[in-house]
Amino acid sequence: MQATLITGASSGVGRDVARRLARMGHPVIAVARRRELLDSLVAEIGDAGGRAHAQACDVTDPGAVREAVQKGEATLGPIQRLVAIAGGGRKTPARDLRASDFESIFRVNVMGTVNCIEAVLPAMLERRCGHIVTMGSLAGYRGLPAVGAYSAAKAAVHNLSESLRLELRGTGIDVTLVTPGFIRTKPHKARKPFQVELERAAERICGAILLRRPYCAFPMPLAFASGVARCLPHPVYGWLARSLWRGRKG
Repeated sequence: MQATLITGASSGVGRDVARRLARMGHPVIAVARRRELLDSLVAEIGDAGGRAHAQACDVTDPGAVREAVQKGEATLGPIQRLVAIAGGGRKTPARDLRASDFESIFRVNVMGTVNCIEAVLPAMLERRCGHIVTMGSLAGYRGLPAVGAYSAAKAAVHNLSESLRLELRGTGIDVTLVTPGFIRTKPHKARKPFQVELERAAERICGAILLRRPYCAFPMPLAFASGVARCLPHPVYGWLARSLWRGRKG
């Protein structure tokens, strides 16, 4: 059986997705920066009867990504599926805007994803078989106050995924774009609107992966509202977004 490479696999959504896919019999190449957490994941998967290989790697380093792919394939076989979950962001308010903050957020969310795709796509094209899964966000549908860098980075991932899907049609390679809302990865933190529990989020993502769906957006109420927001005239959306932002600040 061919392997699945999962980035961001040391914790959170990536770790739970890796566990679930391995439990279903899919060999997993787990990639992240924190080696000790990857080793514990591999041990957990092995104890449950699955197969996994840990490869410490910073996805923003193209050379490290290529090495992770080569070592992973040498252990578990050709990569038939890439699940590029590694990413993240933080607040970047306009009054404290720094280009360095934008660069770091774009590097991990956009270039980290591109580096991984570059490393696995040629072999997929040669085999005429493969699956690329990218991690977007409902925050990438339209610009949001105070998170401009993250919102813009995820919008870039959305458009990249759309472009790949159009261009790779008929090659045997599918592209799935996952656009979640808030996921509760840290139980001690305060809840956010329509927040989805980690286990439920991973279940939704794995379902979309196995069915090779082109899109996976959740939770439904927030996904629907985000879809409607994309269609609103600019003045209406601007008024609504500013009002909600001021309300949350207050």
